[in-house]
Formats: sequence, C-alpha cells, structure tokens
Amino acid sequence: MVPPTTDGPPAPTTSREEAWVAHAALLEAARNAAEDAEPYRGPLESIERGEPLDGEGVALLRDALVDYLGDAPVRDRAPGRALLRRTDDVVGSSESPSTL
Repeated sequence: MVPPTTDGPPAPTTSREEAWVAHAALLEAARNAAEDAEPYRGPLESIERGEPLDGEGVALLRDALVDYLGDAPVRDRAPGRALLRRTDDVVGSSESPSTL
C-alpha cells in the first residue's frame, strides 16, 4: 500500500448518497455565488470524478453543506448531516493551532 502523499488530515470519504448531496450543495453554492463561482469548479469536478477533495475543497464543501441542509430535500438530510460531521472534523483539525 502506498502511503498518502499529502500532509494534514485526509479528505472525507463519501458514499454514493453523500457524493450526490455534496455535489448538490456545491452546485447550489456556485449558483448563489454573487460574482465568482470559480472556487467551486475544482471541488465539483473532483466529486464528479470520484476523487478526494483538498483542504480548500473540504472547507468549501462544509460551508456549502451548512447552507444547503437548511432547505434540503428529506432524502438528502441524513447523508448530508453525516458528511457535514466529517467535514467539520477535517476543517476543525486543520484550523486548530499547532502550538499555544
């Protein structure tokens, strides 16, 4: 097995349902972006290809999920909340100070 090539926490893995919710949340966030939807392009393409998100992509996904889940269809809520918990863990661990 090849060791991971990136430093920091791994991106959250997703089931098919979670990937669907992640895509929907990011797509909605991109549509709602006032002028610049460009930051969402990379994470959307990664999800479409089944590739993991980088740290910035996970942070964008977390924010998109927070906004999306308020009015999400019922079928998207459980997988969306599970994915949000994992993105919170990843984003929270990368934002914590390394020294006090």
